[in-house]
Amino acid sequence: ADELSAAFTFVTFFKKALETFTPMGNSKSSPGTLSIVLDPPPSGAYIAGHSISGSVFAKSKTNVSSQLSISAYISGKERSRVRYQKKESAGDGKSRTVTRYRNSDRDIVRMRLDLGDVNTPSAGASYRFPFQLQLPPDLPSSMFCSEHHNESRSRGYCQINYKIKAELHGSGMFANHKVEQVINIRSAPLPIQPVPNLIPPITEQVKFFCCFNVGKIIMGARVANTRIGQGETAIIDFACKNQSLRQIEKAEVTVKEEVRWCAGSKRNSSSKVIAHQTFRPTGRWQKIGKEEMKEQKVKSKSRTATYRGHQHEILQMIHAAIHDGENRALLGIPRSGLQSYQGLLIKVNHRLKIKVFTGGRCTDNPTIKLPIYLGTPSSLLPPIEAPLDVTVVVMPSAPPLPTPAVVPSAPPPEWASAVTATPVVAGQSTAVVGGNSIWEAEEGDSNNNPQEEGNVIMAIAEIVPSLPNLLKEIEYAVSPLSTVRNRLNEDEWMRKVFYVMTPAEYASVIKAVSIEFDQPDLAALIAPVVNACNFTSIYIIAALRIVADWLRAPLLSKVLPLCQDLDENADKIKAELSDWELVCTRRDFEAASM
Repeated sequence: ADELSAAFTFVTFFKKALETFTPMGNSKSSPGTLSIVLDPPPSGAYIAGHSISGSVFAKSKTNVSSQLSISAYISGKERSRVRYQKKESAGDGKSRTVTRYRNSDRDIVRMRLDLGDVNTPSAGASYRFPFQLQLPPDLPSSMFCSEHHNESRSRGYCQINYKIKAELHGSGMFANHKVEQVINIRSAPLPIQPVPNLIPPITEQVKFFCCFNVGKIIMGARVANTRIGQGETAIIDFACKNQSLRQIEKAEVTVKEEVRWCAGSKRNSSSKVIAHQTFRPTGRWQKIGKEEMKEQKVKSKSRTATYRGHQHEILQMIHAAIHDGENRALLGIPRSGLQSYQGLLIKVNHRLKIKVFTGGRCTDNPTIKLPIYLGTPSSLLPPIEAPLDVTVVVMPSAPPLPTPAVVPSAPPPEWASAVTATPVVAGQSTAVVGGNSIWEAEEGDSNNNPQEEGNVIMAIAEIVPSLPNLLKEIEYAVSPLSTVRNRLNEDEWMRKVFYVMTPAEYASVIKAVSIEFDQPDLAALIAPVVNACNFTSIYIIAALRIVADWLRAPLLSKVLPLCQDLDENADKIKAELSDWELVCTRRDFEAASM
């Protein structure tokens, strides 16, 4: 049964390859056939940081007196199509509103493999070119989103798509003979280490008709992990104390997905709620009476020690309720949800919102909002494979190896007699990732279709080491962390940029990272080398002042152990923190001082 299932899977893949490629490069007038067969991916998609393997098959229909070369490419793009309206002249001094579209493309990754040469093939000769290549670990997942959440491309839409292409290089009728196939790629699994967010108790005033104060609601929450995999469950603990004249009718938590894409100056967007859950009511949700309300107002004006003590007790109660799981919601994230992404053309954000609904009309509904990050579940695959940095190219006229380094999918029966080349193995270092080159065109322009992808990956011009150039690279990078990590391995960048980096420049590099979740990691990545490897408290203070409030505690947990003068200047760092942050980071300070 297993063998039959495997055979069926292979035949399905091979048929798909032939159906996809034959119309493009193997017409009746073609001098031969060219096709790609890929080994089936795990979990329905190829994973960034892992390998793709397969074979390119070529068969000649005629005798050829010249040499032919076979190459394979992988490309990935951000692609956007923006629908908008504009007024045009309709003649006779009148105007009309028309719908127009603008398109943009941007390369995410380009990889090339030279698979080998064929010397003067004869009619009927067939060749097999096995290959294996390792994808860069920072690639975003394939995705598609359109206006109104339908699958139609007749409206505005955005997508990230990847293709694998094979091309036969020759002369005459063999020039630019090519086939291609769309492949589905998922981003690398999220780190196992959670990124919790403990929201400090906040006080929200409840108003009637926007101006009449009817009391307040004190509430707090804790999200066990703000980096959540598709199909996983988010754990949210919530607690609140009602000190208003309005009854709390319900409290709910939702996750909203917001997608924005652009083409030039034109923009489209799409948003929807992808997850929803309701908290169960507790006794602390009951409204207070008018007499108690008057008493609270009097005490709040006098600010006596008794009043402050009572408020402190409420905050302690909220804190305890959050941590004991008294009111916990399990929020399922759908597998169909898009992954969070910050590109040049496409941005996908996810926000978790806790909303308290109070009774009566025209009454405020207090709300807590915080960002979360959706990605590939950490449980999907084991750690990323070790980088492959070897490329082997052998003429296909050589006999196949008895135990090849790569074992791609077996050829179908008609290819059993194919001459098999030595497998070509390539690592991620062959990839060109990211960049600022964007193609744009208005529909109806003569330049409506993108330029055909070049066959040669052009060398990247050397960038002069400087802080402005580093910030620009981070802006255009697919993965800012990888970009900075690569620069840290270059002596000239170390001397001219990182060793002489000031606290303000350190903060600007952190702030340049558009994905907030990566900012603490980047801060810790470059901290050991700034200021000639003398990372001090003034750098931490500069970073604290530019990150979002919810990131201040995670940032400190990363950089405090790296601080060279913590024993002398810990109080200066603590002076930047709120009382709540001091409580949350107390153990971090203790651990870093040991």
